[in-house]
Amino acid sequence: MEVVIRDEIKDVFNSVGVNDIASFIENEAIMMLLSRESKYRAEYNLFKDKYKSEFEEYEKKVRESQTEDFEVEDDLMDWEFAYHALKSIEEKKRGLGV
Repeated sequence: MEVVIRDEIKDVFNSVGVNDIASFIENEAIMMLLSRESKYRAEYNLFKDKYKSEFEEYEKKVRESQTEDFEVEDDLMDWEFAYHALKSIEEKKRGLGV
């Protein structure tokens, strides 16, 4: 995919010392990905510490349990989202060679 950048925008980049816009954009994309990874890793670890378990182990335990605990269920949904977000980010990082 080719992106067309107006000359006025190129001038702005040049004025702040960015001469290779493609590399700049690539680096920014990687930084955004790493930032998201940090956010979801912190959330994942919060639940990991709270329940003293990895997500997959605890999910299995909860699913096998016959008791209902809304707090645990809510936590499990948030934990699962963080878990899958981290998996997706890892895949993207591998694709970028990061």
